[in-house]
Amino acid sequence: MNLAAPFVARPVGTALVALGLLLVGLVALARLPIASLPNVERPTIVVQASLPGASADTVATSLAQPLEDRLGLIAGLTEMSANSTAGGTQIFLQFALSKSIDVAAGDVQAAINAASPDLPQGLPKPPTYYKANPSNIAAVVLALTSDILPPSEVYELADSVVSAKLAALPGVAQVFVSGAERRAVRVRVSPRLMANMQLSLEQVRSAIRDASRNLPKGAVTLADQTWTLAADDQLVRAEDWAEVIVAFRGDRPIRLGDVAEVADSVADTRTAGWFNGERGVVIFVRKQPDANVVETVDAVKAALPEIARWLPPSLKVHTLYDRTVLIRESVDEVARTIAIAIGLVMVVVALFLRRLTATLVPVASIPVALALTVAAMALLGYSLDNLSLMALTIAVGFVVDDAVIVVEAVVRLMEEGRSATQAALEAARRMGATIVAISAALAAALVPVLLMPDVVGRYFREFGLTLVAAIAASALVSLTLVPMLCARLPRPGGGERPAAPSRAARAYRASLAWCLRRPWPVLVVLGLSAAGSAGLYAALPKGFMPTQDTGILQVRTITDANVSFTAMERLQRQVARAIQQEPAVAALSSYIGGGAVSVGQLYVGLKPLAERPGVEEVVNRLRERLAPIAGVRTVFTPQQDLSVGGSGGAARYQYTLVGPDPDALWTASEAMRRRMRTMPEITDIVSSAERSGLEAGLVIDRQRAAQFGVTQRAIDNTLYDAFGQRPVGMIYLPSNYAWVVLEVEPAAQGSPSALNGLYVPGASPDRPQVPLSEVMRPKRGHAAMWLRHLDGMPGVTLSFNTRPGVVIGDALAAIRAAEAALHFPDEIRTGFRGEAAEAGKSATRQLLLFLGAVAAIYVVLGVLYESLIHPLTILSTLPSAVVGGLLALRLTGTPLTLVASIACVLLVGIVMKNAILMVDVALVLQREQGMSPRDAILDAALSRARPILMTTLVAALSAVPLAFGTGPGHELRQPLGITAVGGLLVSQLLTLYSTPVVFAVLAGLARRREGAGLGRIAGRSAAVGR
Repeated sequence: MNLAAPFVARPVGTALVALGLLLVGLVALARLPIASLPNVERPTIVVQASLPGASADTVATSLAQPLEDRLGLIAGLTEMSANSTAGGTQIFLQFALSKSIDVAAGDVQAAINAASPDLPQGLPKPPTYYKANPSNIAAVVLALTSDILPPSEVYELADSVVSAKLAALPGVAQVFVSGAERRAVRVRVSPRLMANMQLSLEQVRSAIRDASRNLPKGAVTLADQTWTLAADDQLVRAEDWAEVIVAFRGDRPIRLGDVAEVADSVADTRTAGWFNGERGVVIFVRKQPDANVVETVDAVKAALPEIARWLPPSLKVHTLYDRTVLIRESVDEVARTIAIAIGLVMVVVALFLRRLTATLVPVASIPVALALTVAAMALLGYSLDNLSLMALTIAVGFVVDDAVIVVEAVVRLMEEGRSATQAALEAARRMGATIVAISAALAAALVPVLLMPDVVGRYFREFGLTLVAAIAASALVSLTLVPMLCARLPRPGGGERPAAPSRAARAYRASLAWCLRRPWPVLVVLGLSAAGSAGLYAALPKGFMPTQDTGILQVRTITDANVSFTAMERLQRQVARAIQQEPAVAALSSYIGGGAVSVGQLYVGLKPLAERPGVEEVVNRLRERLAPIAGVRTVFTPQQDLSVGGSGGAARYQYTLVGPDPDALWTASEAMRRRMRTMPEITDIVSSAERSGLEAGLVIDRQRAAQFGVTQRAIDNTLYDAFGQRPVGMIYLPSNYAWVVLEVEPAAQGSPSALNGLYVPGASPDRPQVPLSEVMRPKRGHAAMWLRHLDGMPGVTLSFNTRPGVVIGDALAAIRAAEAALHFPDEIRTGFRGEAAEAGKSATRQLLLFLGAVAAIYVVLGVLYESLIHPLTILSTLPSAVVGGLLALRLTGTPLTLVASIACVLLVGIVMKNAILMVDVALVLQREQGMSPRDAILDAALSRARPILMTTLVAALSAVPLAFGTGPGHELRQPLGITAVGGLLVSQLLTLYSTPVVFAVLAGLARRREGAGLGRIAGRSAAVGR
């Protein structure tokens, strides 16, 4: 049966169906969401809990540990890490990809509830959690500044107005506000005045707690009316709080304002944020997983004028970063790339066929096949992103190849005197099996890509299935629409064909005949190609994923652990000013506080790529600018769209040590940190273990405390009241809430003799208030400013970046070598997390990917040809293709990343087309004309030389825009293009000779084997006869 026959017989119907498919594709294209990468949900949940005033050690032991004990029991949990700093903890939970994030959220809430009885009393609020996808970075980042309003009011407006309205927009998942703290009434007690009044801080805290309530009072019914009861028991303003009575001395009341300064302020004075040097807050807007990022950001921008009507005129809204700018540019760049590829394809086909009408047929097939591919993407729920667009670009070569094979066969038959209709039907009949074999083998090559495990496999599954859809669409269009169009081709005119091709054909025939008579030189070259592939694979630096230039830099500032907030603020602003002087920087936000005072964050938005150099050069220039600033280290991490987990690291990659003994763990981590600082491959080493923080230890005299009836709880409460920024009351506002915060005055906080003026409640009637200095003495020491737990055990993370020009594979190898030399104790477990862990698996994954593709192709071809030998002939094209691809990577200085490995897999599929074209014809000649294998493959190679050259050049030229592109997103596409172009050009030179030679050699071996088998059978028969 000829599949093309009904389509050739009904050209109008076929044309209308093709037009309908084109319209369906256009509708599907318009409805596809736009994103930077495929929507891959890595089930991740972050649990947050705060204990203001507590040290990192207290937070880790009393707050984080009980939560970890319960959370660690959740089924499907793969990683758990807790980062505890002064005042709070964050616990990152990563679950198996098969676990629903909603189910995980329910389990997390149940674990938090179960841990509640074990948590410290007096938490400002219960632990909370939120769903976090590491890949879902902010779609748009806004900043709010004001020359008039204080930061607390800016924060309140951002939190209660802007955040609430943005969260209600379609497509918006989460809105985070940072850079300031919410409003609070701060009560700054004077220890001297308290001492004069014989008051303790606990008395003050109790008075504040009881002074303001917002409780239900009920209602009364009088006659026919109901009256709701209300009382002025809610205090709001600072001046109202100052009138609160703490105690009486005789008939004289002692008010809060008599012993303290009561003022409107913020909940945490050790927090500050800036935008381009102005005090302000930053708002991060994340989209929903299945939302179109362009539509979501457009909705946010469209809502800003309406939101501005709810804000004071002095409040200004800025856009720090808009991801859709880069995404739109990437989509436009890929559209240009596809257009260039189609143009190059037209040139190649025209040069070989020298007929305009025949040239237009393959070009006409491209939009229909791509429309079918896009429709399949819509049915599968995919998006237009860097990976799917890369697949569509490569698909141009696949789509045209099949059409070119059919068109070339039609033209050749018409040149032999057939009519257009006869030629179209005969070409479709002859080439149908070949195209099916090619398509099946190509799809088989992609099977390992589709089966890649973990989150990386989830990302590239969309790439692989998009290509499979394109391959199927190409085969369908080539056997239906293309024959119909070819049947309408005009008969070629008269005239002699140019002599050059004839001379080239005669030269090829003579050289190939010589190679078939003397196969060993070709086989030696083929063996050298295989050896060269192995050598180049071993020599090439191994990477994971190319570093993307997304236009965003995350900068971590790190100072001495003992730095004061004031000094840190000065250094942070100094760093921000230096970064703003860089011409490539468009805007930046800066933030300190919320944990360790000695660590700050900056979020730097760069100008468009056309107006600046690449991100690595920008980072190098910023390092030079910041080098003169003493007392601060800066760690630069270019933000990546493709995130595979990892948390809490200051730099891009993380190396972890875990062990039960904190001291042994500290010793091991310090030894490794010192060794890593000497490695030329890495930089920006930051340890999560920091013990250089100053600690004002307090030694309790338990005997004297017992004599005065002073309890440990009373001492702790008094210290917390004085120095912990303790929230002791809540103010309920119409649209939000605020805290009442208790502490001693700033002058007392900075005095070594601060304890002398503090009193603690005692049980003795003679001394109801005991000076704190009588029951304890200070003792200076050192303590950790932040602590980290990994999977429920003490852990240390050493974060690092690679130096320019160094791939992550080399850095990991250097670290492993240092680890082996240091001989850590058996109880210390080491490993990599996040992107470093995936990079460690990358080399093995790349090799298995290639071997899996070869095995899949062999199985499919063996089934199609019902032979164990012919697939080997076709697979003999691989060494030349792989050596060409790897050589191109070597010459361009491109590391062997996962993208380049996938390009090698695609090469496997592309170059075997040439062999299939030859082998199919040779088998037909052997079967129908009884030719010998050598004569059959010689004729087959000569007759298929033109389509082989055309399809190879078409595929290579369609990859040229990828290899030489410099627009947004080119970092992901370029390795694929370089590998494809290099592999196709080298394979084109060798396979025209290697495939016929291998076919003839294997056929001869098979024939001799069959002859030997028949001889043995004849010998056994003769013996039986005797």
